[in-house]
Amino acid sequence: MLDGLGVEMVNTLPSTPTIPFNLIDGEVQISPIPKISPKDDLEQLLKEIQSAAKKGTVDQQKIQSALDILEGNPIANRAYSGFPLLHYNGPDKVGVVTPIFDARGGKIGGNVNIHQIWYDNHIESDTALLDDSAVRDVPWTATYTIDVLNGGADDFSPFVMYFDDPSLSMPGMPPMPHVGMDATFYPMSDGHRYVIKVKHAPAKYYNLTYTWGWRIHPPRVQVTEKLAKAAPDETGVMRDLLWWETSTFGANPRQDEASKLYAIGKIGELAPAKRMWQALRDARSASAGQVVELISDALISFRDWSDRTRLPRGVQADPNSDITLVYLNNTLYANATSFNNWRGPGAIFKATVLNGDHFIHAYVNVDFGGSRGWENQFQQSGGPGGSHTFGRVHWWMNTALPLNSIIVPPASADGITLGRHNVETILNYDAPQRIKLYQFDPLHHDVAVYSLH
Repeated sequence: MLDGLGVEMVNTLPSTPTIPFNLIDGEVQISPIPKISPKDDLEQLLKEIQSAAKKGTVDQQKIQSALDILEGNPIANRAYSGFPLLHYNGPDKVGVVTPIFDARGGKIGGNVNIHQIWYDNHIESDTALLDDSAVRDVPWTATYTIDVLNGGADDFSPFVMYFDDPSLSMPGMPPMPHVGMDATFYPMSDGHRYVIKVKHAPAKYYNLTYTWGWRIHPPRVQVTEKLAKAAPDETGVMRDLLWWETSTFGANPRQDEASKLYAIGKIGELAPAKRMWQALRDARSASAGQVVELISDALISFRDWSDRTRLPRGVQADPNSDITLVYLNNTLYANATSFNNWRGPGAIFKATVLNGDHFIHAYVNVDFGGSRGWENQFQQSGGPGGSHTFGRVHWWMNTALPLNSIIVPPASADGITLGRHNVETILNYDAPQRIKLYQFDPLHHDVAVYSLH
C-alpha cells in the first residue's frame, strides 16, 4: 500500500501467491496446553457450591475459588490465571513497543509481547492499549502468545487498521482513515499455545488491531489500540486513552483490595459477571439455605454472561430500533447479530444504546469497507478457516466527528435506571460484504465491541 503522499507502507501485503502468510515473521511455535477455560471451572464451582449447600455445607474454599476467577486473581496450573471476567483492570493493560537497534545504534524496529486467551465466545488480552511512540518511523512486530482453551478453536485473525500519514491532516485534526487488512488467518485448535509474530508498518500509521474470531462473531473480538489517541473530556481538554481508563478505574486497580473494590464498583449491577460476583460475596456470610438461592441466581447470570448476542435480564429491547445495545461490565450486549434492512444507499440504521455501568461510555460506528477494497488477496487460509480469504479494505468513520459527540451517560447509583442515547445513522453507501457495521466504545475499546454482519 501507498500512503497519501505516495510513500510505500511496508508490511501491508498480507499474502502473495508464493508466501501465504506474508506478515508472519518466522515460524509459528505450537505447543500443547491444558484446555480448561475459566468458563469450565466457574460453572463447575457454582454447581459444586450449590450442591454442598443443599447438603447443609457452605464451601468457603470453592466460593473463594469462584471469586478468584471473576477477579482474575492468580490461579495455579491454569492458562487463564490473571485474566479477570470482570473488566475493571484497563489501566493495567498497557503494552510498550520496545525499540530494536542495529550494531551501530540505528533504530531498525521494535517488538511488543501480547498474551491472549481464546475460549467459547471470548477473547481476552493482557494488552488493550499500545504505546508505540518508540517506533514511529520504523516497522515493528507484535509477538502474540495465544492460549486456545475449550471452545476457542478459530483462526487467528488480527485485522490491522492504519491511518494515512499524519502530516496530511489539518492542524488540530486527527489522522485520517486509510486502509485495513487481515494480517493473517492462521488456524488454531483447542488445547494449544501459539506464538505468532506479526509484522506492522511504521507506527505513525497505526490505529488499532481488531482481533476477531469469525466462527462466533459477534461477540468473539478484542481490540488493541494506540494509547496516544485522544478525546475531549467534559471540559474540552483532550485526554489520551490511558487517562480515560485511570480516571475511571484508578491508576492501579489491583494494587490492593480497596483499589480493586473501587474499580469493580464502577461496573453496573445488571452486568451478569457482577451479579455472579455479588452473589458469591454474599454467600460467604450466608446460611446454607441462603447459599442455595444465591447460587441459583448466579447460575442464571452465568448463562447471561455466556451469550452477548442477547440482552441480559433486567434490560428491555427498544421495539422501535434495529438493535438495542447495552454497555455492562465494560463490554457490549445486544439483541441482534445482523442488519438485513440495508438494501442500498439511503438505509437508516436505528440503534438504542444503553449504559448500565457507573461511568461514561461513548459510541462510534465504523464502515469497514469491503465492497470498495480487495476482498481476495491470493491466499485462502488453511485448516478450518478455508472459507475465508485475506482482505484489504479502505475504512471510514460513520459517526466520529466531533469527537465524543455520542455519549451514553452512566446508570443510576443503584444500577437499575440505565443511561440512554438513541442514534440514527443514514448509510449512504452499499452494504459491505463481510462486516456491515462495527460499533464500539472509543473511550474503553478492548472488548466493548459489537459488530453486525
